[in-house]
Amino acid sequence: MKKTAFLLFFCFTAFTASFSQTKQAAISELIQVMKNDSMMNKMIDAMIPAMTNQMLSQVKDSTAKVQSTEIMKIAMETTKELAPKMNIMIASYYEKYFTESEINDFLAFYKSPTGQKSINLMPQMMNDMMGDMMKNYIPEMQKTMKIRVEEYLKKQKK
Repeated sequence: MKKTAFLLFFCFTAFTASFSQTKQAAISELIQVMKNDSMMNKMIDAMIPAMTNQMLSQVKDSTAKVQSTEIMKIAMETTKELAPKMNIMIASYYEKYFTESEINDFLAFYKSPTGQKSINLMPQMMNDMMGDMMKNYIPEMQKTMKIRVEEYLKKQKK
């Protein structure tokens, strides 16, 4: 009886370990197929002009504008250096939220021509969205926030 229980426990442990390794391998392949490193770098590169323009619109002094531009470059380069660590974090989320079967479904999609097109266009789409947000929504949001903060501060003075 003890031998049977031990054998069952051993088989279950071995099966679980191999299943986990298989899932981890699928997640690693998914991150590679999705070109996460280069996609993050391209998205950061695409976001820099919009973010820099937004920041520079708030700064009036020419020296401060030069400094702000350099600070933005430093921030973006630092972010790029973190990409490998971000991939580890991303892998942990795939492990947590998706089954191995779902990971394999993602792999099938991202290996397809449509999936590859999605991967290749994502940085440009993010750039377009960021530009549209900066142009169309951020000014409105800033205006609304300014009004609300002023109202709040008036109430605090009473």
